[in-house]
Amino acid sequence: MSKFNYKKAMDRLNEIVTEMESGDLDIDKISALVKESGILLKACKKALSETENEINEVIDDTEKPSE
Repeated sequence: MSKFNYKKAMDRLNEIVTEMESGDLDIDKISALVKESGILLKACKKALSETENEINEVIDDTEKPSE
């Protein structure tokens, strides 16, 4: 399994939006794109949450008094 890449996921989401805005899709393609978008959005949300947690840990560590 390859490592998640936030930028690539966002680029793909933008491609999907453009493709869907074209209006030239059949229902099967729309369904597949919506499912793919959901997977990408969930992965992006998870990555953002993990990054936020890491940042908060660093902030918390810097605010602790020195020993």
